[in-house]
Amino acid sequence: MTGREPPYRPQSVRFVDQLSLTAARSSVSASRHFLRLALAKWQAAAVEDDVLLIASELVTNAVTVTGELAESPTWAELEGLGLVHVRLVGLRDSVVVEVWDVSDEPPVLKHADDDAEGGRGLFLVQRLASRWGSYRTAGAKVVWAELAARPPLPRRQASERSVARPVVRPDVAFLRRVLLGLDSAL
Repeated sequence: MTGREPPYRPQSVRFVDQLSLTAARSSVSASRHFLRLALAKWQAAAVEDDVLLIASELVTNAVTVTGELAESPTWAELEGLGLVHVRLVGLRDSVVVEVWDVSDEPPVLKHADDDAEGGRGLFLVQRLASRWGSYRTAGAKVVWAELAARPPLPRRQASERSVARPVVRPDVAFLRRVLLGLDSAL
């Protein structure tokens, strides 16, 4: 399913947690830790294994299409710093994992040969999620997967309700200043 809108109505959102990561191999592990904490906070540990597997596949794909940051990046590479964004959205009876990347190409479900080392990620997403798809945003795409959560997620108090925020591009000048400060400290 490809479109231009998230697969849920904003008024049906109960919880939202979001994390932005550099496009690096370590982003997959960091996203799993983030999601594990969010699901525990939401009392939705019953879907943890499937959410973590789906997120691992989607973040791996996002890092691949965004391009990994080199171990010792140059200034020019930092200016083109690619980010991957992971958002977990809690609805009444389900959770939605959303992963942003810089590509505007929709994801393609491929049939991998038995001896192929990769290419099965979206197949796993399709098997585990109740539904999945993608939508475009300004200069990016979001691939999402929805998983049923039984029993329904608890309702939060009004003051605890998370607000969905748009993804913000990094302040490259600030990142440069941080790097300069780190370099001078060494």
